[in-house]
Amino acid sequence: MSESLARKTIAEIEHAIADEKTTAITEIIQLIQQLAAKAFSISIEELSQLIGRDPTITEKVISSANTLGFNPMGIAVATISDAIHTVGFEKIRNLAISLMLAENAGEGANTYEQRNVAALCVCSGMLAQQLDQQPESSLNSDLLFVCASLRSYGRLLLSTFLIDNYRLARSHALDMPEDLAFEKVFGLTPLKLGQKILSQTNLPKSIMYSLRAVTKETISRPPETTEDEILLLSDLSIGLCSVVFDETISPDAFNDALADVLSRFSRSYPLSIETVNEALIKVEEDISTLNRAVRLDEKDSPASSNLIARLSGSDLPEPPPYARISAQLKQKSVGEMNEDERKTFSDATFAQAVESISLCLQSGSKVKLETVFMSVCIAFKEAVNLENCLAFVREEFDPHCLSARYGIGDLFAKVKNRPLLAPDKKDIFSICLARKEDILIQDTNAGKIRSVIPDWIHAAGDTSSLIILPVNHDGRLYSIIAGTVSHERHIDLNESDLKHLRYIRAMISDLYGKIESQDITAI
Repeated sequence: MSESLARKTIAEIEHAIADEKTTAITEIIQLIQQLAAKAFSISIEELSQLIGRDPTITEKVISSANTLGFNPMGIAVATISDAIHTVGFEKIRNLAISLMLAENAGEGANTYEQRNVAALCVCSGMLAQQLDQQPESSLNSDLLFVCASLRSYGRLLLSTFLIDNYRLARSHALDMPEDLAFEKVFGLTPLKLGQKILSQTNLPKSIMYSLRAVTKETISRPPETTEDEILLLSDLSIGLCSVVFDETISPDAFNDALADVLSRFSRSYPLSIETVNEALIKVEEDISTLNRAVRLDEKDSPASSNLIARLSGSDLPEPPPYARISAQLKQKSVGEMNEDERKTFSDATFAQAVESISLCLQSGSKVKLETVFMSVCIAFKEAVNLENCLAFVREEFDPHCLSARYGIGDLFAKVKNRPLLAPDKKDIFSICLARKEDILIQDTNAGKIRSVIPDWIHAAGDTSSLIILPVNHDGRLYSIIAGTVSHERHIDLNESDLKHLRYIRAMISDLYGKIESQDITAI
């Protein structure tokens, strides 16, 4: 473990949790942390106030507490306090955590990784409870849920606040053991991160014990203490649920993958494949009940979709391309890739920009154009092996001019914020402004082409090839995306690149339309 890299990761996570300006998921994470930290010391009044901070969760907790599953006597529940007195303190606490995670798992504004990790948390907690259904068990079922679900807390933090590096770690994990992949990128494992962050709270020792790594000694013998039993069952549940969510495991290999996990625990917590599959059926039923409480369709629930697919022997829902690309392929240059690798790389790279823009297109969103254009510039530069990618947008003080507002590369650093494009410049960009058409220049020094290439394009070196892509909406040009290479290189676009660039610009066009109609707000 790299101590300096680990300290950097921990500091970034702590800052993100404390920053009120970060995403809405921050409040959910804080609530989960506080609910867990006060698991056995919080009063009824404090629990009511904590849950009551989120009106949506409050309404859903009360609604669930009025169902026969939680309230078979049919006693009317109107407040969180009523729910606690009727259903039980610990069940309401766990219900609130489950609802928060389930809502996060189905929230369209969250990334694919966030949704899956939130679903993994819920499933692990529920599976641990189901696997402990022996009559002779003395474990606290509600404590078991908290311990197993919080075991993925570090992963939830990383996928929420450090998503780009989280994706990089997941890419490395296709080529090496997952713990090593996360240590390579973050300096520590997700489990260790969750333990470090939660150690700053007042978590009971029983929960903190369950967040430690399982040692060879502990897993080689039956548990000698209640704490060891919870630790083992929590880790076992995470391992089994990870198999459920693993897109690289085919339906035919599913039971074998479960058996591999069970074999690790054969001496400490022996279970059969049949027992696990029966428990997964129960978990799927509980998840369906939870989804109804948060009004989430099964198709939008990663937990339901994956569990139903596994239990029916079907393929898992198709993950986005960037979730399947390995770090080994990322480390190749575009020129070294064969045709199939190049398509895979293009699909994966542009998919992240598509997801970023898709999140912004939801009605009521507050959109930072910088986030949109930076995601496009980064994807375009990486996918096509550009040296520079710049996004020009219209100036408020003079809408006829476009300035280099966003971008990446040395050329962007030289010309940032300069109003370089205008109809009266009589250069290749003014031609694009007039015609609103794509332009690809493979040799900026060829014949008459040289006379329409502006001087500033060479500000960071001798640009040899140039591509100009206008973004139009309702016949008006709103912005221009430009890419360059130098040293006599040529810009090489394949069919996948062209398809993605057309689609992304259509999405940005829709974005401008929604901003004009005030369906979304630019900030």
